[in-house]
Amino acid sequence: MEEKARGARTAAFNVLNRVEGGDAYADILVMKETEGMPALDAALATEIAYGVLRWKIRLDYTIDLFASIKAKKLEHRVLNALRIGTYQLLFLDRVPPSAAINESVKLLKKDGPRKSGFVNAILRKIDSEKSVIALPDSGSPVRSISIAWSHPEWIVKRWVERYGEEEGAALCRANQEVPPKVVRVNTLETTREKLIEELSARGSEAYAGKYSPFAVEVKGGAPLDAFAPAYYIQDEASQLVSLLVSPSPGSSVLDACSAPGGKTTHMAQLMENKGSIFALDKHASRLEAVERSAARLGVKIIKTLESDAARPLTFAAEGSFDYILCDAPCSGLGVVRRSPDIKYRRSVEDIRRLALTQGALMDNLARYLKKGGTLVYSTCTFEPEETIDAVKGFLERNTGYALEDASSVLPGSCAGLVDEKGFFRSFPHRHGMDGFFGARLRKL
Repeated sequence: MEEKARGARTAAFNVLNRVEGGDAYADILVMKETEGMPALDAALATEIAYGVLRWKIRLDYTIDLFASIKAKKLEHRVLNALRIGTYQLLFLDRVPPSAAINESVKLLKKDGPRKSGFVNAILRKIDSEKSVIALPDSGSPVRSISIAWSHPEWIVKRWVERYGEEEGAALCRANQEVPPKVVRVNTLETTREKLIEELSARGSEAYAGKYSPFAVEVKGGAPLDAFAPAYYIQDEASQLVSLLVSPSPGSSVLDACSAPGGKTTHMAQLMENKGSIFALDKHASRLEAVERSAARLGVKIIKTLESDAARPLTFAAEGSFDYILCDAPCSGLGVVRRSPDIKYRRSVEDIRRLALTQGALMDNLARYLKKGGTLVYSTCTFEPEETIDAVKGFLERNTGYALEDASSVLPGSCAGLVDEKGFFRSFPHRHGMDGFFGARLRKL
């Protein structure tokens, strides 16, 4: 049993070392490291890897209280072994402290007795005093929130200035929660009611989503693979972007940044598999995911094309499409619950750079929209430069477009997700789903 657990910790250790080195993303690494592992071991490896990434700032603060060498100066391997042990001691009640400490020390077996002994001593100190560890009362709400809820100070500062101290903290706290597993029912194959019934029969707890008419929240039960053609794993907020487009059957659609294909296949579903969707991505390898999803879901109207949506499109004339979805590359700060490593990868400079890319995308794509057509701009972030300011800038540069109220196409259940200007906006701490922004623009 201990050997299996050690395998899980080694997998998490490998993930964290590579993420710390900056050469890969956690979700891809976790998938590779846990492939073929027994379910319980894979679950433990995933829990530890994502848990450490979620709580890294707070873990490092705790380590600094007990270590003679501060976290910033420690070798990555030593620091990640300490983080793995500290995370288990502070957050995993079901793991015995002895196992948390001993198995973390064994991760450094090849690194020599000095390093493993250092980790052993620090973890034992943390274990003996964990009940009295206090968070800092520095007088700075930004620093306090940053450590308590493990978000970089520059992000906390932006959110506290925008939403206030209480709501800024609530947003950070919500980002630390493990997100629910939500699937989108594929109505080309079944209905939501039937899928819920079948999932329940297999031992899962399955509930209809609160906002999207296609959403089902799933807890436990049999692996979802048994229902492959009937669902696509997709948060409710992401599902609502396709509803913001609401393409009609038989129409022509351009999905400018389509990979991995969730919104693309959802629009095909809304179109009843009638019409055409041109799905673009700059990288051919990313389009393979779109093609696999379309094949699995029985979608037959998607044509994938390797193309940069910020440049002239060689395959289409201007004024070709009834609908265009620009689900633009963004900072991703609205999906930190699912990708906790994002908050350590991003900077203010990234937001400014991405805002320029987003503007270039919208300006180029607008040329390919028919008169009377709909352009939907969406991002999975809250930042003004990438949301409201981006749309405002587009409207100032491009006359002949009007902002439409998102409520005109979203279900009545989404009334609380549309602000006074007509933008679609969702927040983890307010709505229990990912943070998304969407604007629906009509070419007059």
